[in-house]
Amino acid sequence: MAKLEVKIDDFDLSKLPLLSCLSEQEMAVFREQGDACSFDPGDTILKRGELDKSVYFMIHGCAHVLNYSSSGRAVTYAAAAKGEMFGEMAAIDGLPRSAWVCAISYCELIKIREETFMGFVKDNSAFAISVLRKLSSNLRELDKRLINILSLGAEQRVCMEIISMAEPDPSVPGRYRVLEMPTHSNFANLIGSSRETVSRILGRLKTDRLITFSNRGLEISDRKKLENRAFGQ
Repeated sequence: MAKLEVKIDDFDLSKLPLLSCLSEQEMAVFREQGDACSFDPGDTILKRGELDKSVYFMIHGCAHVLNYSSSGRAVTYAAAAKGEMFGEMAAIDGLPRSAWVCAISYCELIKIREETFMGFVKDNSAFAISVLRKLSSNLRELDKRLINILSLGAEQRVCMEIISMAEPDPSVPGRYRVLEMPTHSNFANLIGSSRETVSRILGRLKTDRLITFSNRGLEISDRKKLENRAFGQ
């Protein structure tokens, strides 16, 4: 359930890539008409089939975009992290929500009404192009995930997902880490596998000294070997 204790004035919205092309007047409209909200891990942000057409901008946290198969299995096909936008499809085509969006970590977001979002799209060509690039990026990511699920083994998909989530460790030059590691169930949804398979593969990678776990998250001990494992070498 959304909580409204956060305030839109608490955030420096100019640093969000998709909003950086808004004029000062448009940014003022965004601040005036936007609503700040927060969600705890596991909360549902959007439900498939909902008629609401608000567009969300992630200020802090991570959420997964997912759907359920006919057997009831969750399949995640996108992730929304800090600075990203979701919910724009319903605002653009006017149809009900096509997927579920669930908070993976504590999330702080700003949502704006469909009318406000589409006003920016129609009146600001730079913003419209940014939205088109975002949609294109989503399609490319979906294509990549589909190809990986169809052509790669579970261990390869686990390794590739870790590599894609990892960021340079500022305290250890040359090392990489995943600061906010998803639960095994959420990770399994990302790669189209089961929680048990993910747990077994992560344990094997740890035994092989390719990754380690600490209070700093998942750390990649040997990125080159992990990449080799990802590509089946």
